[in-house]
Amino acid sequence: MEHLPCEGSLITDQELLLQAASGDANAFEVFVVRHREAVWRFVRSLTRDSASAEDALQDTFLSAWRDAAGFQGNQSAIGWLFTISRHAVYRQYRGRTGEPDRMESLSDLGEAAGWGAEADPLDALVIQDEVAKALARLSIEDREVLVLRENHGFSLEECAALLGLRIPALKSRLHRARLRFIAHLRGERHGN
Repeated sequence: MEHLPCEGSLITDQELLLQAASGDANAFEVFVVRHREAVWRFVRSLTRDSASAEDALQDTFLSAWRDAAGFQGNQSAIGWLFTISRHAVYRQYRGRTGEPDRMESLSDLGEAAGWGAEADPLDALVIQDEVAKALARLSIEDREVLVLRENHGFSLEECAALLGLRIPALKSRLHRARLRFIAHLRGERHGN
């Protein structure tokens, strides 16, 4: 068995997954260590509690281990893991209620977000707790598109591929998610 460098920095993700597919648990461990924090942040942003995030994290890497041979290298390894983790989170939410499936009008969303209202000088001083609460109030679909685009910096094309959407549908979902986030943020700031 070939010995891996301590950090695994000289071996690509694709090479690690090829080795893992042939049963090399050490290669997979290097892969997990390399990506665990990013996947944790992603699943934690989509779930409402740490226990659900831990379950999704475990499911993600278990699925990745089982399907290491399925990684084709036509996308980034982190994108592949985010796709797996997204499915893990959705499996948890399947059948649950409380994740609304609604389509508000853009004018209603804009009004709730404060478009056209007088600027509040405190808007520039948004507190982190208010942002976290506003994000937590969003549906899982809204949180995932915002986190992928705004937090992780995925391009529109990458987000669309990861979410299984066409670019126009992604843009629409992203726009609505941003408006809902701002509306919830304003609600947090004004005690609603």
